[in-house]
Order: sequence, then C-alpha cells, then structure tokens
Amino acid sequence: MFIKRYCCLLLGLLFFSSATAQELSKKQIRKQRPKFVQVGMGLNRISVRDFATSPLTYTGATFNFSLGHLAVDSNREVRYGLRLNAGGAGYKRTDGVEVQTNANIFILNLNYYRLYNIRSLSNSKWNYKLGGMFDGGLNVRLNNSLLNAGYGYEMVNTLFLSGKVTRSFVREEPKTIKIGFIKKTLKPRTINLSYQLNLPVMHNALRNGYSYIGNEAINEPILFNEYEYQAFSGLRFNSELAYTNVMHNGNRWRLSYIWDAYTADDAFNRLEVANHIVEFSLLFRLNKMNSYEK
Repeated sequence: MFIKRYCCLLLGLLFFSSATAQELSKKQIRKQRPKFVQVGMGLNRISVRDFATSPLTYTGATFNFSLGHLAVDSNREVRYGLRLNAGGAGYKRTDGVEVQTNANIFILNLNYYRLYNIRSLSNSKWNYKLGGMFDGGLNVRLNNSLLNAGYGYEMVNTLFLSGKVTRSFVREEPKTIKIGFIKKTLKPRTINLSYQLNLPVMHNALRNGYSYIGNEAINEPILFNEYEYQAFSGLRFNSELAYTNVMHNGNRWRLSYIWDAYTADDAFNRLEVANHIVEFSLLFRLNKMNSYEK
C-alpha cells in the first residue's frame, strides 16, 4: 500500500516538474524574443474618391508617421502600433475648364497583428508565417469649396488573414573582395527581405447614410448623426514589402513600401481610398541581445 502511494506521489511530482519546466521554457523564450520600438516616417501618395459629397477624385501627398512595438523571431511575430497621415490632396479638371479644389486629409490607423511560423515550409534561409491582423481607422476630409458639405469623415475596420515570407541573407564571417587594385573587407551582417500580404476576412464601415449634412442640427452639428454601421461593407487589401538591415548593436533600420486600398459601401455613397506609402523606420532594441545573435 505504501509503495503504491509512493509511486503515485513520485509520478505526480515528475509530471508537475515536467509541466513547470516546459512552462518556464516558454516564458524564457518569450522573454528572450527580440523586442523593439519602431519609429517610422515617410510620404504617402494618396487617392480618395467619395461619392457622398462629389464624384471627384482627390490625389496628393501626405506626411506619414508611425509608432509601434514589435516582438519578432523566427517562430513568432507580434506587433501593435499606430499610423498617422496628414496633408493635402487636390482635384483639377483637364478638359480646359479652370476648376481646382483642394482638401485637407487626416487619417489615423490603429493596428495589431500576430504571425506564427509554418515549420514545414521554413528553413535557415526562408521563413514563412501565417496569422491575422486587425486594423481600424478614422478618416477626416475638409474642403471649403463644397460649402456646407465641405467636411467628411468615417471609420473603417478590417479583420485580415495575414501571410508573410522572409528571405534572410547572412554573412557570418568577414569577407575580403578585390576590385582591381582595391581591397575591401566586408563585415558580418544580416539582411532580411520580406513581403506580407493581408487579405480581408471582414471589412466594416461607419458611414453617413447619404449626405454629411444633418438638416435638423445646422447650428449644432451632431457627430455621426444619421451614420450607419455596415458589416462586410466593401473590400480592403493591404501589403508591405520591406528591406531590414540588422545592425551589430541589435538595433535595425527598415525601408518599406506599404500599399493599402479599400472601398466602403456599394451604393450611391461609395468611398474609395488608396494609399502608397514609402517609409523609413528605426527599430530600437528593448532587451539585451542573446549570445547566439552576436
């Protein structure tokens, strides 16, 4: 009887120790995963068409600023952040009639994504990840030329299915090259070239019913008066092509091209937006480098 109790107690302790060790291992992995603060700036070539105010297509350039927190290694990638675009866009007729109108545009986006490694496809050079992303944004446009319909705003949010492929170029040892009489020593370095594609699962919009004017509140405008929230309203596609250079101190810099295009509503008040963002960002390392990274 005593032996049976002793064996049961021993097995229980072994199971508990194994589970605890595994849990500690997972915590240790999360703790050692490289973490960064990402600060980015760039320009956005924007195109906006809003049938609720007019069928005019505004095009222009806006200043782009982004801020985020990134935790990434070969097995997992998690990021949350914000993106702000502000600037002007204009419309000019090209059929000989002198008509020109301009609008001030402000766009604020909050996003979060989580990606997991696909081990069956990945190796030391190629890394494949699959996961999801959520992005929600507020768009504001001001155009005094349209008088009492001169302002427009809406909110859009999208749930994406996300996939990312990364190709790593690693030089582990110094390499000397000779060009004519010139010799140059190339230092060890790591460069990552990646492409992330986000496909819509659910795209929603909070938009005005038809006009931006609330006739019953001309003197006291009501925010989102007569607005309608519509699920599965339109489509949205998003992608990012990035070149990332890993520096010796653990920090990184990145050059990205981000494409974000979407529509909202399919009726007479359809909205069409396209963003072409070129961004340079710095990634500042928050935790210490591991020995295998040095």
